[in-house]
Amino acid sequence: MVLHYAPTPNAVCAGGSLRSCPPFGFANPTPKPTVVTDGRQVDLEEALGTYKRNQLNEIKLNRHIGQRLRLKRQERGLTLPQLGKRVARSGQQIQKYETGHDAVKAAVLFQLADTLNTPLLWFYEGLV
Repeated sequence: MVLHYAPTPNAVCAGGSLRSCPPFGFANPTPKPTVVTDGRQVDLEEALGTYKRNQLNEIKLNRHIGQRLRLKRQERGLTLPQLGKRVARSGQQIQKYETGHDAVKAAVLFQLADTLNTPLLWFYEGLV
């Protein structure tokens, strides 16, 4: 549940009159900032810790496949744009796959495995 700081239509402050209320007739609590120490951008769900039941496992899977993709790409000496061009994706999209920000679809993973001359199951090694 996400808290919203919007006034209710019948907002009346303590004291019984709107004159004693802050501007606009509601008290707006200051939201607490989320501190991230590793310098990455944080999604709202991650900041609040409100993931759906299987979403956390999905995030771990995406990050694992992305780490393996980056490892193999660097091993082959390819840049992000070079690999992206070989699988008809942009370098930026490959970067999103590598960071786990975007999930790699099965067809794209097959193309990547073929391009990197790697067995498809190699990307899943070390998950368990």
